[in-house]
Amino acid sequence: MTRQRSASILMGLAALGFLGTAAVHTTGYGTVLRLAAEVPSDLGPAIPALWLVFSLDLAVIGLIVAVVAWRPQPIGRWVLVIASLSPLGAAGLQLRFIGFVPPTALLLGIGVLTLVAAALLTSQATDGASAPH
Repeated sequence: MTRQRSASILMGLAALGFLGTAAVHTTGYGTVLRLAAEVPSDLGPAIPALWLVFSLDLAVIGLIVAVVAWRPQPIGRWVLVIASLSPLGAAGLQLRFIGFVPPTALLLGIGVLTLVAAALLTSQATDGASAPH
């Protein structure tokens, strides 16, 4: 299997990981809504919105990764590196504020998968060069 093919498979898996995590995260909205109603401050209404914003961000980044997988361009490697910052950063924040929970592993996995895909993209896909690697 070529590096480009491996990168494409990993990008596809990463895109599915982003989208799947967004979907699973969204299923917690009802619980967050109930808990937010008990918050005695003006922050209560913002909490459910922030919950959904994170799901939306994961979904959008997943679609961006899918586009890079479908049509690799010279900037694709950098797009993947930047995309990996979202789940890796979120995992870091989870570790700092709530400790390790199973979703932390999922976010770390998606971030690492995206970084590995970026590393595997061939020069041909990222530079427009015609020399095989």
